[in-house]
Amino acid sequence: MKHSRRKESQPARSRRDTGQVARVWLLAACVALVVFGVFANNLASGFNYDDDGNIQDNPHFRGLGWQQLAWMFSTFHLGHYQPLSWITLGLDYVLWGLNPVGYHLTNVLLHAANAVLVFLLARRLLGPRSTANLTVGGAGWPLLACSASAALLFALHPLRVESVAWITERRDVLSSFFLLLTVLLYVHAQMGVPDKSRLRWLAAAVVVYLLSLLSRAMGVTLPVILLLLDYWPLRRFGSGRTVPGPSAARVCLEKVPFAVLALGFAILAPVAQVTSQAAMTLAELSLRERLAQAGYGLVFYLWKTLLPLGLAPLYELREPLAVLSTRYLVPAAFVVLTVAFLLRYGRRWPWLAVTVLIYALLLAPVLGFVQSGRQEVADRYSYLPMIGWMLLIGRGLLLLWEPPRFRAAAVACTAVSLAVLMALGALTWRQSEIWRTPETLWAHAVRCAPGPTAHQNLAVIYAKSGRLNAAIAEYHAALAFAPLQEASLYGLAFAYTRARQFDAALPIYETLLRYHGQDAKAHLQYAHALREVGRTDDALREYGETARLDPRSTEARMNQALLLGEAGRLTAAAEVFRQVVSLRPELVDPHYFLAGALAQLGQRDAAVAEFRAVLRLQPDHADAQRKLEMLLRQAPPSN
Repeated sequence: MKHSRRKESQPARSRRDTGQVARVWLLAACVALVVFGVFANNLASGFNYDDDGNIQDNPHFRGLGWQQLAWMFSTFHLGHYQPLSWITLGLDYVLWGLNPVGYHLTNVLLHAANAVLVFLLARRLLGPRSTANLTVGGAGWPLLACSASAALLFALHPLRVESVAWITERRDVLSSFFLLLTVLLYVHAQMGVPDKSRLRWLAAAVVVYLLSLLSRAMGVTLPVILLLLDYWPLRRFGSGRTVPGPSAARVCLEKVPFAVLALGFAILAPVAQVTSQAAMTLAELSLRERLAQAGYGLVFYLWKTLLPLGLAPLYELREPLAVLSTRYLVPAAFVVLTVAFLLRYGRRWPWLAVTVLIYALLLAPVLGFVQSGRQEVADRYSYLPMIGWMLLIGRGLLLLWEPPRFRAAAVACTAVSLAVLMALGALTWRQSEIWRTPETLWAHAVRCAPGPTAHQNLAVIYAKSGRLNAAIAEYHAALAFAPLQEASLYGLAFAYTRARQFDAALPIYETLLRYHGQDAKAHLQYAHALREVGRTDDALREYGETARLDPRSTEARMNQALLLGEAGRLTAAAEVFRQVVSLRPELVDPHYFLAGALAQLGQRDAAVAEFRAVLRLQPDHADAQRKLEMLLRQAPPSN
């Protein structure tokens, strides 16, 4: 009879397990759909920020042929080694061409998948053995609901927008997908699977970790993070161990394959930045300044998580850093007090100590110790580090559901969490709108985090659309932060030139060339402006200087030769035209103007040869044909 009952209970258990699995995946699908819905308005956005250099003006990633793949696995383009990210962008190009909708769709889908992985990871980690069997009506819904809450708190937060809405940050959402999957595989391997299967799960985790590093080397600190997870909540060694387990040596030995990969990419990432000249030297940013920046960053992301307002695409580093100012001393004091607190109470509260350490470790590569770019902090850097805090919030909600006496508080906190999620979703939707176009992005940036680059970028947008007065105002705002910034000085002078305000343009060019005298483009535009106000000799000097700095510049030589011709200096003009012809023999105008100068100098045969060269290049050139016929009708010179 007992045997019969066992046989009858097995199908029931199987049905119950199947039902639980179905509930898990149903809720996972709901999480993905909510995240996709909140971020769906990104599909209406275009290319933005550095997408021009990475996507629009970059022919190398377009496709998945051997030539493109070789470039993807060998390039440090714009300071990153990310071959797998390039492969996904190449696939997008195959499917969508240069239509930004497809690129945004991939980013949103990856982010939704990351939310699902956080949900599955939370389900594994939030229920320690003391609460693993917590159920309501046999459904285990508090654990699932709290896991979903943690995942949505992570995924719907406005700080996530930059990583999702910026196509260039494909590397962020893709590397995070593989890193989260790595941790999920590792945790599964430690939760009671047979040793033979466990080794397969660990091997799979190592392979997926490599994929994460090939997408972006953000997860180089993972081996240490896995050790922290072994300590808590997995409790695989130390005083917290509740069941017999492997030795500490074996636990550490498991991390060797992860550590080897991490070490290799930890070396490769700075090499990529140095090779592309993206990294700042210690002479540019001292060690003391980097420490101040790191302390500020550790507090910045926590503060912006609690109050996600005023988020901007660029929080620009302002040198030199005022390390003794309140801006840096307060965060430094907070970090020191936190370290002292953890040293005193970390063993008593391992959940807090592990969360803080994982947060700091995930941020470590982007805290400024190896500074790349002009940003002091960046919203996108919070993508992975904040997951630990969201899991901790989910754990707190779950604990409230365990004892009946806290049930009212649990219901109240659940209601609050739902309200918070709705508010975060609304803020995220609005933040995504900011990324719709370059103009909306940088107009928002100058309001929330004004700086020289933000004002300059907005000025460039205004100048391209012909709003020169608005561009001039933004360039002046940029120069108020950085008076000698080369790009802003050039942009302002050129905007004045386009507006034909030459009296205003000339002193700006002079300031620019005083401090950035090797800029051939600036010399060329200065020469154009000088020519417009009639300063011929000065313009000739600047055209000559442009040609010296850029020997391939045909524009400078052409204008110099034309100006010499206008001044009646035909011999000199013809010589410069010859230089242009030798540089660019396929161009029509140099041959045509050289022919005209030679004709005026009485060099009939040479002029005929040049007019014929024009007609070979452009047979329908009417002026060249007419002048050639006039020369041919002339009697040959007498001996």
